[in-house]
Amino acid sequence: MTFDIVKNIVRWILLMAVQILVLNNIYLGGVFNPYIYVLIILSLPIDMSALVVLLMGFFTGFILDIFSHTIGLHTMALTLVGFLRPQILAIVAPRDGYEFGSSVNVRDMGWSRYSVYALLLIFPHHLMLFAMEGFSSGLFGLAVQKTLLNTVLTFVLILLVQSFSPIKEKG
Repeated sequence: MTFDIVKNIVRWILLMAVQILVLNNIYLGGVFNPYIYVLIILSLPIDMSALVVLLMGFFTGFILDIFSHTIGLHTMALTLVGFLRPQILAIVAPRDGYEFGSSVNVRDMGWSRYSVYALLLIFPHHLMLFAMEGFSSGLFGLAVQKTLLNTVLTFVLILLVQSFSPIKEKG
């Protein structure tokens, strides 16, 4: 239990540092900007309380908003991910449910189930983030374009991170 808490704290620190110090400074063509910090909420334990996940989404988004000089955009988008996560986990759950102690990763879920799970959470995150940004600037068409392109970019980046996780052997 304590190891899981430490692992999640270290993951939070590392992903936030990468997002704030590296990825927030990458703008490819003015449209692409990867958002790896979504993986913080995606990777929380399956059995974590929905309220705790929601609060983690709010807190993480708030901290990112402070460092990104955005006014509530990341807070709102990541809180939405925290809200949707239990429903998405239920949608992608195996027929017999999750094994006790299973984690949300490629190793425990498999590539296809994890991919569906990740896309079903990354897309609404990006849609909320870029729609609010687009509404404020009146560029909703650009917001849709950024949502689609950054969803793909973030998804590929998250799969790349997940590929370093060893695959669970069946047996």
